[in-house]
Amino acid sequence: MYAVQFGFEVTALCEEALALQAAQGDDTAMAELIRCIMPLARAKAAVYSGLRIGEEDLLQEGMLGFLNAVRSFEASREVSFRNYAAVCIQNRILSAVRSQASGKHAALNTALPLTEILLAADDPQDIFSAREDAAALQDFLQQQLSDLERSVALLFLAGERYGQIAQTLGVSNKAVDNALQRVRKKLHAHVA
Repeated sequence: MYAVQFGFEVTALCEEALALQAAQGDDTAMAELIRCIMPLARAKAAVYSGLRIGEEDLLQEGMLGFLNAVRSFEASREVSFRNYAAVCIQNRILSAVRSQASGKHAALNTALPLTEILLAADDPQDIFSAREDAAALQDFLQQQLSDLERSVALLFLAGERYGQIAQTLGVSNKAVDNALQRVRKKLHAHVA
């Protein structure tokens, strides 16, 4: 029944059966399903990794979306499990990106982990300088940019294309372009 046991390629029908079995608590089915879906989750995370959200963090978010897909999948809906899981993974990752872009958790995102402080304790001046630079950038993002400009800038720096940014934020490509042009002008004036 499982690809690992019998050495065959997992098909969409098999993934659906595995999802239903995994939802019932079958750990072997869950392990096989994770093996099949992990490349998809990694690809989705790679698209959105960037400025302040690391690829591994986004992968974790994506896998939480995958677990939600396993729990809520209904085979009667005439959609493959892979497509359903892809949407759940993407939505969870986009939610994390939007949350980051909104600045909702800015204090947590700019905090320096204790382990990093302890590892770099030999040169406190470097830590202080890095914190000043990060604080200056955070101040610029918070005080000089509008909410749209800040969100567009963070998503652009995370490696998203204009179309992806527009879709994520629910605006037109032209609005994204205009926002980025304003950000560039403000940043240039701020640095000069």
